[in-house]
Amino acid sequence: MLISLKELKGLTIQAKDGEIGKINDVYFDDRAWVVRYLIDKTGFWLFGQEVLISPASVQTLDMEKHQMRVDLTRDQVANSPKIDKEKPLTRDADNMLGADDIGVGGVGISGTDTMQGDVYLYPMPLGGPREIVHDKESDGPNMISTGDVLKYPISTSDGDLGFVSDFIVDSKSWEIRYLVIETDQDKGKKVLIDPEWIDWISWKKRRISVSMEREKIKACPSFDLSLPIQREYEDLLYDHYECKKYWERKDADS
Repeated sequence: MLISLKELKGLTIQAKDGEIGKINDVYFDDRAWVVRYLIDKTGFWLFGQEVLISPASVQTLDMEKHQMRVDLTRDQVANSPKIDKEKPLTRDADNMLGADDIGVGGVGISGTDTMQGDVYLYPMPLGGPREIVHDKESDGPNMISTGDVLKYPISTSDGDLGFVSDFIVDSKSWEIRYLVIETDQDKGKKVLIDPEWIDWISWKKRRISVSMEREKIKACPSFDLSLPIQREYEDLLYDHYECKKYWERKDADS
């Protein structure tokens, strides 16, 4: 299921033995574009601290009830890694978070399996790491807050397009499938961009560039973000951009 991260924010998180807080933010790997952590803003029981929870612990998502259930106890959450908002979550720090800390699984940042017993540390990206050019001066932080990327301007091959207004994520693989771009010139029209089409990112300048013409992007098939994104629409979208579809890329890689 494809879901909006804006809709995900604020969902109540239910552990095995009670409510543990609400989703406050999401951290993603800026190489593989996969959600690595959900940020749980705990309630009074843990003094409102923000802790890291791996999406591999998610059992169910109920968007109608605005609720997410995780395969964790309140004690496990209380002992989860805490966030220091003043410091970037780097790859080194991320690699220090073991399965005993987060209690759940996936695949390592480098793309190699990092298992402890039968438990993976991170959710597995289906498409593999994407080759995107970053700042020359610095690779920047490896774990990026989606909240920090909102409002990033988008440049195209022939001018500015608009800004990032949301993300669409696959709730099964936790890959970020699309960036939602709000165009400045069309009174808030929204278009979708596959991260595969990004060719340059500057975390320093807070800007993203895609190698497509502005009018081509603006003319993409319209969609209603309040409705589920269906495969029929995705077919139209990729046909419009004349790009290989991500599910075909996955089949080719397997």
